This record gives sequence, C-alpha cells and structure tokens, in this order.
Amino acid sequence: MNSSTTSDPIVLSAARWFWWIAGLSLVNTVLFYAGSDTSFVVGLGMTTLVSVIFESNVAVAMSLVALTLGFYFLMGLFAQRAKAWAFYLGLALYALDALLYVRLDAWMSVAFHAYAIFCIAKGILRLRQLDQMPAAANDAA
Repeated sequence: MNSSTTSDPIVLSAARWFWWIAGLSLVNTVLFYAGSDTSFVVGLGMTTLVSVIFESNVAVAMSLVALTLGFYFLMGLFAQRAKAWAFYLGLALYALDALLYVRLDAWMSVAFHAYAIFCIAKGILRLRQLDQMPAAANDAA
C-alpha cells in the first residue's frame, strides 16, 4: 500500500459510508428517545432493535448503541487507511443488519442498505485494483 492508495477518492468515498451509517444511526437513536416516528433508512436496524429491547434501561441501550456506533466509526477510520479487512468486516455486519430489515419487511431500508453495500463494495474493488497495479503506475494514478 502506498500514499496513492490511502488518498484514492473511490476508496475514501466508500470508507466514509461507515461514518454516514454511524452518524445517521446516532440521529435515529436520538429521534427514538425523543419520541419521534421519523428515522433515516440508512440507519442501523441493530441500534433500533437495541433501543426497543432496552427501552426501559436506557443506560444499557446507550452502551450497546455506543459500542455499535464506535465499531462503524472505527471501520470508517481503518477503511480510509485502505485496510481491506475493515471494508470486509464492516460490510459483512452491515449486510447482516440489512437482514433485520428484511425480517421486518422494511423494504425501503433494505433498498438503501443494498445501495450502501454497493457503494462500499466499490471501495473494496478499487483497493484490489490498486493492489494489482505496479508501484510506479500506482504512484502516477
């Protein structure tokens, strides 16, 4: 990996999806505890499920939500550093999260999860592409 890999716009854009997921899930959690019926479709089903299950124990709910959001924040951070494992791990858990919405028949959330998965996968494909390029061509890219 070289400096062009960590500054590649496709990789950076894909990595930032993890931050969007974490940020909008945080907003969804705040909206939930504020009593709102509004939420973002890109948000995590995991955080919503935790909030519902532990609605009477806010400390536990907030701790679990914080762990989940921290995970996605870290995946974004490591993915921006062109760590393929962060893309794969974050993508795998986000795909599992999509299955929660499938189970709930929340098709708009499923569709948006699919779009986010597509955007994150583009980062993985770009990393693979950059890894296959010779170092001199990689620096020129």
